[in-house]
Amino acid sequence: MGTAPSAPFPAAPASPQDLRYVAWFHELDAWTEYWDVYHPETKGRFYFGDGEGETGLLGAFLPRTGYPPPWTAWSRWALKAAPAEDFRAEVRKREVADAVMEVDALVGGLFAKHFGDAAEPAVREDYLEATFRFALDVLPAATEREARIAEDDWRKRTAGRHTLDGDLMWFAWALHTEAVEALVGRGRDRAGHARRALTLAGIAAGCPANFAWRGHRRTRAEYRPDEETLARLRARSLDWALDYEGAAAEVHALYRIREWGEEEA
Repeated sequence: MGTAPSAPFPAAPASPQDLRYVAWFHELDAWTEYWDVYHPETKGRFYFGDGEGETGLLGAFLPRTGYPPPWTAWSRWALKAAPAEDFRAEVRKREVADAVMEVDALVGGLFAKHFGDAAEPAVREDYLEATFRFALDVLPAATEREARIAEDDWRKRTAGRHTLDGDLMWFAWALHTEAVEALVGRGRDRAGHARRALTLAGIAAGCPANFAWRGHRRTRAEYRPDEETLARLRARSLDWALDYEGAAAEVHALYRIREWGEEEA
């Protein structure tokens, strides 16, 4: 894909803003991928389990060793190969619904702790900026975490960074968000709906920034690794944060480009 362009943000020194963003992503990862380091008492409950007695929550709806029915249904829905109701039916199954909502309770609590109320304009801007910096891999290094991970651990390669290298994870994030919305909806949970719209807006803008800047996958042809693209995505993300349906539709369109390698005519 060629040489990646230089980062659009200064690498050092870390600003107070960057450190706040790092704290958010660090804590999310501490409960999930790095549970054994920071929360061994959970036995991997908020991840894919510990390989022993705890099976974990994510396996109920996200792919790892296989493709669970909620993932298959979401993928087919996003690809316009099946109706939304197929996905909704899968996530309403008791074991899936319980897993989805328990993970959301964790994420919602962490969001409130690190950002506040998604209905506030300043919070929306703050969260989206955090997501852009995460997408572009320009946040301060996770040196403490990297030092804790053994050299032969498969996580060692990425333990020192706050970003996503697995491109499919952007869409896994979207699946969980849309699963919660299917279970709860706007009317019963307006505050949660605002957070979910903001989450999808972050994915709709952060995913193409990540793909365009770091060359992981194809995205919209108009998105390039330059300041103009970042400005365009920042503006669009603020609109999507107030438009759940629009943000979801854009995420689905980005998934189709990821799968098919080109934009629809």
